[in-house]
Amino acid sequence: MSEETGDETPDTKKGSMAPWLWGGGVAVAAAIAVGIASSGDGPNWSSNEAALSATEAKAEEAAEAEVKPEPKPDPDVRGVIKPKQESTIASRMTARITSMPYGKGRSFRKGALLAQFDCSAIRAELRAAQAAANAYNVTYKTNVELDQYEAIGKNEVAVAKANLGKANAEASAIKANLSDCAVYAPYSGTVVEEIAGRGEIAASGQPLLTIQSGGDLEVELIVPSNWLTWLRPGVDFTFKIDETGADVSGQITRLGASVDPVSKTIRVTGNVDKTESLVLPGMSGTGVFAKPTENVAEKAPEKPVVKSGAAKADGRQPS
Repeated sequence: MSEETGDETPDTKKGSMAPWLWGGGVAVAAAIAVGIASSGDGPNWSSNEAALSATEAKAEEAAEAEVKPEPKPDPDVRGVIKPKQESTIASRMTARITSMPYGKGRSFRKGALLAQFDCSAIRAELRAAQAAANAYNVTYKTNVELDQYEAIGKNEVAVAKANLGKANAEASAIKANLSDCAVYAPYSGTVVEEIAGRGEIAASGQPLLTIQSGGDLEVELIVPSNWLTWLRPGVDFTFKIDETGADVSGQITRLGASVDPVSKTIRVTGNVDKTESLVLPGMSGTGVFAKPTENVAEKAPEKPVVKSGAAKADGRQPS
């Protein structure tokens, strides 16, 4: 009995330990495999391909960002139509207005009569001054003849000559005032505003009319100051009028004298070509310029070459 019991005890121990030994070997093998995979000793194809794709995608995004053009400023600017000449006609004398033939909005030719004043009193003064000058002239001539016979003193001849000169000067001054009795147009144009009317007493220096040149128009534009790098007199532009929708062409004639330091803009002026469209002073619109661009060949950035081994953590190529 004792022998049988001693023989069975080792067999039982061996049978009970065999499953534990087998399970432990499997666990050790799995642990070794996980360690190898985590240490990078073996190739990890799926992780390499994913990293390579991500790197290539980032390179493509960077290339697209570099190729995308930067937004350029709008080359359209605002402006207004203006007459080349605009004047305010004023009175140079105090007198009653007798005639103003051209009303508001009417056109006139150069040299046309714009205003007439009542100068009857001035004409009477002129006639009196001329008569006095004629009397002094007779006196002077008589004294000259008497002086030839030594019948008069030299001083009397000199005084008569001086009085004649004074009378002639007074007559000339009154005659000059008569030239202010009428106001004539300095150029062809249109009456913009009537400040005074017929029958009123105009004081010296009082405005009477506001006139402007009719056919010659120009446009004043406000452009960015950095356009001075290429904007010059003679540059063509197109002006689209807001009121009518018509397009008129023109050329820059002169640049402004200074730049606005706050808005970074400058005023420029250009001619307006004659057109059949209705163009009036005061109309506003948009000026469009063919802004020159630098003729530089835009090259797309080269796509970076990504090596397949760059995605690996240890830098070793897969076998």
